[in-house]
Amino acid sequence: MSAFRVILFSRHALRCSRSLSRHYAGLSAANTRFCRERAQPTQLFVQQQAPARLYSKDNETPWTDVKYDELKALIKSGHVQLVDVREPEEIASTGLLPGAINIPLNRLHIDLKMPEDEFKEKYGVAKPGKDNLLLHCLGGIRSRGALAIAHSLGFEKARHYIGGYAEWVAKQQG
Repeated sequence: MSAFRVILFSRHALRCSRSLSRHYAGLSAANTRFCRERAQPTQLFVQQQAPARLYSKDNETPWTDVKYDELKALIKSGHVQLVDVREPEEIASTGLLPGAINIPLNRLHIDLKMPEDEFKEKYGVAKPGKDNLLLHCLGGIRSRGALAIAHSLGFEKARHYIGGYAEWVAKQQG
């Protein structure tokens, strides 16, 4: 089971802090030393704690990270559901990986909770299973965030392509 730490930041606290990392450990809903008044929270940051075994023994790469060669093999096998978490405007200008569907990052937590029939109607493919979801974006940053969302929704074997669409295109052309 995943554990979550929720930290609430008020607009005043973010404005007053010189470095978010300097205040990160001290901020909490109960600790208001950075705020003169109690303001309504404006942002919610959720940090998922890492699983106990994050790295494999062979190559010291997190088991959740998929590299280019492994991605090619997974696509060829057909045992993976690729989800691109970029915005539709980005996809329109660049394209998708073969067999991928687009679920923007801001909709991922909603769409992964959909019933299977609604998901199939909306995206034209079966809803990803708990063990075949592979997320990607342009460079691997947003897909890491999407991975935390997927894990929190019970997709515990979900993985992400660390190179992203940019690496895929570069290696396909090179």
